[in-house]
Amino acid sequence: MDSALIAAFQQPAPIKCTLVRFELPGEALCLTDGGFALFDAGDGEGVETYLGRHPTYGVLSRVGNAKDGADSGTPRVEVEILPASDIAAAALGSPNVQGGRFQWWEGVVDPVSGLLVGAPELKFDGEIDKPRLSVDGEGWSLTLECGTQAERQLEPNADWRLNNGFHQLIWPGELGLSFVDGVTRKKEWRSRPENPGVFKRLLKTFVPFLPD
Repeated sequence: MDSALIAAFQQPAPIKCTLVRFELPGEALCLTDGGFALFDAGDGEGVETYLGRHPTYGVLSRVGNAKDGADSGTPRVEVEILPASDIAAAALGSPNVQGGRFQWWEGVVDPVSGLLVGAPELKFDGEIDKPRLSVDGEGWSLTLECGTQAERQLEPNADWRLNNGFHQLIWPGELGLSFVDGVTRKKEWRSRPENPGVFKRLLKTFVPFLPD
């Protein structure tokens, strides 16, 4: 965490600020939980304005606590937005939004200048998964469930498996997996081998200088 931000959080009554950024088709939606803030997310777009009330899409209501992944799950977070209209709700809940990048920061605002203190802390960096529309007597709200890209490894998708089809997609014409047994089993990329001890001993046979 940025040293200036740490000092700001240690003040008796810091003015905390939540920032969220959604990458929508053709534009970025930048929201904060009050007023406005100027912040550079570091993605090459430069300084962007985070609005407390977006004229087209509405207001950021809350960001839920990130849920740690367990067993076959991965970290997820829910972001609730109060849409400005039914058109805004339909746009944010569109299938075209799914897969767009989502980022969430927590920072502190300087009460004198109104600017962010130091660099806000990045709490979550993932992608939009699916929307959930809620309607009650007070109005409606749209909750966007967001997950990490690691969740794609849990999908039963052959393109992410260690098999001949995916191998040749990356290295066309390379037939190293064409005549290998056992590659039809579900085995995602970057997954831990069944017996890491055997795998490490085999690797050390070919790379003898590896540490024990």
